[in-house]
Amino acid sequence: MDRPCEKMQDRLADYILGILSAEEINTINEHISWCPKCRQYVQELEDENRILVQFGEDLKATMAARQDKVIEAISRSEPTVHRKTPSLWRIIMKSNMTKLATAAVIIVAVVLTVTILDRTVTPAWAIEDTVKALNQFNGIYLSGVVGVPIDKIGRGEDLVLRDGKNMSVEFWMQANEERTRSENYRIEGGDGTVWSVCNSMTYRYDPKNNTVRVQSGRGIEMSIWPCGDYLLKLQEFMKDWQVMYGKDAVTGRDCAFITLSNPSQGQSWWLEIDLETNLPVRAKGWHNTRREGTPSMNFERIVFSEKLPDDIFEFQIPEGATVIEE
Repeated sequence: MDRPCEKMQDRLADYILGILSAEEINTINEHISWCPKCRQYVQELEDENRILVQFGEDLKATMAARQDKVIEAISRSEPTVHRKTPSLWRIIMKSNMTKLATAAVIIVAVVLTVTILDRTVTPAWAIEDTVKALNQFNGIYLSGVVGVPIDKIGRGEDLVLRDGKNMSVEFWMQANEERTRSENYRIEGGDGTVWSVCNSMTYRYDPKNNTVRVQSGRGIEMSIWPCGDYLLKLQEFMKDWQVMYGKDAVTGRDCAFITLSNPSQGQSWWLEIDLETNLPVRAKGWHNTRREGTPSMNFERIVFSEKLPDDIFEFQIPEGATVIEE
């Protein structure tokens, strides 16, 4: 893989470990929203961290059985040299309680190699904090999978799985001045399809036929910008709004998990909010009110930025592509 930016490499590792300040996190989030090398590096670090966290959880789950085995091994290893002076080791190991404590220390030492910190008190989340945080940003980057062809996204059609096929996607969106909708918009699909809206022009690239369709106006957009006020309206009008607390599955950071549904449209959602930045970091949506089955959309990364670079939205017509004016 390509190396990440040299000045960012060490900070990206700290980012995954969750030891940066909220300001530093926002800076890195903005950087990886437009830097593909660093974004890929973060993904690989997250994959490695997920394996380590799972290893730690597996160790904890089998703690009792491991303690018994360690105690048995310690008992077998008692010294057999006969001396008139009592052995300190032999005195210690006469007590089952001290044997158990010794085994626990050994196992805890192993667990600590993969569990750096486990806070028992989770901070409470207030929606007002997230409203304030969201209102500071005008750019959004999302990556994940959706269950529809890319040409259906942004046209008000349901994100329903078709033939059980998912498509990986990346979104970049910049708000208009009023922060009511997206001004510039770009989607890249895993099949190479690209939609780009820049300066009121829409470009649609079909890699299969190597064609670019060009039209005036915004052929695709985020019709309602996800600002803080929008979150308040969701809480007011949606059903089954519930907040739970836990750890992010990848970073281990404290998070709030929000679930809600819209029975009139037969939809439900799950949203994860980082309690340090107070910003959404992951989201899922279902075409049912019970959050059952495979999500019709699953965004594993959401990054907010004050302003995304303009060149993200600029579309370069591929060499040899046929241009179709519409």
